[in-house]
Amino acid sequence: MKPKIALLAAVIAFSYTNAQENPYTDIHMRNYSKKIDSIIVSEKAKMNNELDDLEKTFKENKLSAEEKQKQKTEVAKKYEQIINGKVDDEKVNLENATRELVKSSVMGKGKVFDQIGFAQNNAILSFRDTKRTKKELLKADDLNISFAFPNLTKSAGSLNLANKSSEAKFGKSTSTVFEYRATRQFGALTSPVFYRIGLGLRSDTYGLDNSKVFVQQDRQIYLTDFTQGNLKKSRISNYYVTVPIDFVFVLNPKYTTENDVKMLDNSKGNFRVSAGVYGGVRYLSQNQIIYKNFEDHRTSYRENINGSVNNFLFGGKISLGYGALNVFVKKDFTPIFNDNAKINNKYGIQIGLELLYINF
Repeated sequence: MKPKIALLAAVIAFSYTNAQENPYTDIHMRNYSKKIDSIIVSEKAKMNNELDDLEKTFKENKLSAEEKQKQKTEVAKKYEQIINGKVDDEKVNLENATRELVKSSVMGKGKVFDQIGFAQNNAILSFRDTKRTKKELLKADDLNISFAFPNLTKSAGSLNLANKSSEAKFGKSTSTVFEYRATRQFGALTSPVFYRIGLGLRSDTYGLDNSKVFVQQDRQIYLTDFTQGNLKKSRISNYYVTVPIDFVFVLNPKYTTENDVKMLDNSKGNFRVSAGVYGGVRYLSQNQIIYKNFEDHRTSYRENINGSVNNFLFGGKISLGYGALNVFVKKDFTPIFNDNAKINNKYGIQIGLELLYINF
């Protein structure tokens, strides 16, 4: 549940920063924030009532200490599933609203986005002072939000994005990254090469086949058929803190002169290719199964994965872009899963698109 709330908070924080110029977006995101708060407060109140009743029964000597602890655990798990399910539903609504925001900002539709367009330094949105000099535009601090379709391969060198033997299903799996990046020119003011370093959060979710689920036992995970009802979703998610380092090469450099000094003109969109590496530290892995049981009741089961996912990640990235549009391919050189994961494909690969590129 914490990763979902963190994701919602990040999007809401961005929207709030842009509130003065986009009041509709601010109101829309505030409503989502209030819904999430309302869900948590309401369900926690119900849970506390049940726990109070349980405590009362225990004090009346109608319940042993062991049975009391067992029932407390069951109550906590029940309300955790309820909250997770409701947050999942609100997350879908928020993602749809975010897609509309991106679509409207790119296509220029709607009064809310009349003043949003392609800004300087290849950004879709810019909060920079428009009076900045051409030299100052050669430095950038950016917020990047990207979306990708990942898959699993058998080796670090495999680039088989559509690997049909993968335990994960390409198209049902997603990866989302939020990154802060600092970009600086490499060398002289006329240099078409830039270096970039950042800090980000990466969330990889691997969707499984319609009939398969991961089972965890003795710090090992393995795939098995689902037999407890009508399976709706089965997925495993890994969350990382990442540090990307890239070199950016401008393919069609244009030059300008400012104060009698010749320099690269970075005020207009340009073609570029970039290559780099990234490292990551995993802070959470979760297995989630959503299904309807034989009584046709929706059930969401979630557990933390321990012992079968590697704590560190290292890989490479190449991308091609123009203006604010960037298409990229990432390849993990280290395996995502270790020997405790009884699967054949353990190395990640993904293709994606940078959805928002905001400089400030």
